[in-house]
Amino acid sequence: MVGRQQGLMKEGEVREQSADFVRLLQKGIESGEMRSLGSAEWGEMRDLLMAVSRARGLQGMTPSETAIFVFSFKKPFFARIKKELESNPETLADEMWAATELIDQLGLYTTEAYQKTREQVIKRQQQELLELSTPVVKLWDGILALPLIGTLDSARTQVVMESLLQRIVETGSDVAIIDITGVPTVDTLVAQHLLKTVTAARLMGADCIISGIRPQIAQTIVHLGVELGDVITKSNLADAFAIALKRRGATLVRLKPEVKS
Repeated sequence: MVGRQQGLMKEGEVREQSADFVRLLQKGIESGEMRSLGSAEWGEMRDLLMAVSRARGLQGMTPSETAIFVFSFKKPFFARIKKELESNPETLADEMWAATELIDQLGLYTTEAYQKTREQVIKRQQQELLELSTPVVKLWDGILALPLIGTLDSARTQVVMESLLQRIVETGSDVAIIDITGVPTVDTLVAQHLLKTVTAARLMGADCIISGIRPQIAQTIVHLGVELGDVITKSNLADAFAIALKRRGATLVRLKPEVKS
C-alpha cells in the first residue's frame, strides 16, 4: 500500500489519503496552473500534504518514507499520460516533463512540511525539558528553593523566571533560594541572568538567596567585576536555608536522641 509503514498506519487511512491526493491532483491539473504550487488552485493539495507529513512525522516515519507517498503516484500517473497521448509523441514528451516537474514539486513540498513538523516537535520537547529541569520546591512555609543544573542561557532564564514567579504567587512565599551548585560555570552573562531573576522575584515581594557559590565561582565573579549588590550568597544550600528560616522567624533545634532505659 502506498506510503504505509507496517504497524504505524491503518490501510483505510492510507487509502483515504491516496484518494484525496488523486482527486486534488486532477483538480489542480484541470485548473491549468501546473507551474506554481503556491497558487490558490493548489491550496487544498498543500493542506493535504501538510496533514500527511504531520501525521507521518508524529508516527516516527523518516522523510523518505513520507515523500514516497507522493512519488509512488509517478508510475500510474505517467502510464495514464502515455495511454492518452501515445499517438502524439511530441506532446507526450512535453506532458511527461511537466508531470515530472509537478510530482517533484509535490514531493519536495511534502519533505519541507515534514521538516517543519519535526522542528515543531523538537522545539516543544525542548521547552518541556526546560520546564522539567527547573523545578521550584517548597522547603518551608514561605520558603522556596530553585536548584539549577546545567548551563543557564537566555531561553532557560526565561523559563526559570516564569516558574519561580508563578510559585511565589501560588504559595505566597517571601524567600527564594536559588541554588547554583549544579551550574558548571558562571560568566558575566550567567550572572546577569541570575540578577534578572532576583530582581523579578523582588518585584513580586520575595527576597532571594543564592547558594552554591564555590571558590572557583567566587573568584570568577570577582575577576569579572560582577556586582551582586545586596544579594545574600552562601556556599551551600543548608546555610542558605538557615538564613531563610531566620528571616521567617523560625529556627532549627537539634533534639537529643532519646535514651532507651
